[in-house]
Amino acid sequence: TNAVDDLVGCYWKTQVRKKGKDLRIHGKIKILQPNKLVIGDYCRIGKGTFLFCYGGLTIGNNVQFSRNITVYTANHDFRSDVLPYDNKYIVGAVTIEDNVWVGMNVSILPGVTIGKNSVLGMNAIITKDVPENAIVVGNNRIIGYRTEEQLKNAEGRYFGELFPNS
Repeated sequence: TNAVDDLVGCYWKTQVRKKGKDLRIHGKIKILQPNKLVIGDYCRIGKGTFLFCYGGLTIGNNVQFSRNITVYTANHDFRSDVLPYDNKYIVGAVTIEDNVWVGMNVSILPGVTIGKNSVLGMNAIITKDVPENAIVVGNNRIIGYRTEEQLKNAEGRYFGELFPNS
């Protein structure tokens, strides 16, 4: 099947192309095309998350999704000769690198890469690439970066390992 609805527990994990160790799902989520999804180690995915993996979705290690996250890897072609759009998809793989924290209600659009150690603040809309260590809010607005000292102090310490039962 290409769609998995209202996922709870481990059933859908057998359909994912590749998954790492200690993946935790906190409530019902929906994944379309799970066979095009790669998930790293120690990831957490919050309730209400929707992943449309048609164009390919890669989630790195220790990525933390809050609730109601939406990730699209394809979209309808609104430039076609059919209104409002045709049935063809324009695809764009999404890559979320290691140690990314995705806040509640974030939307990630096709074709973007989220750099490692980044934070996507609540309700952010990610329409273009996010550099490593960036703190992003709103519509791709960078409000700061994680500091070298913070990154050095955190080296080797990951949420998913510190709180394995969370």
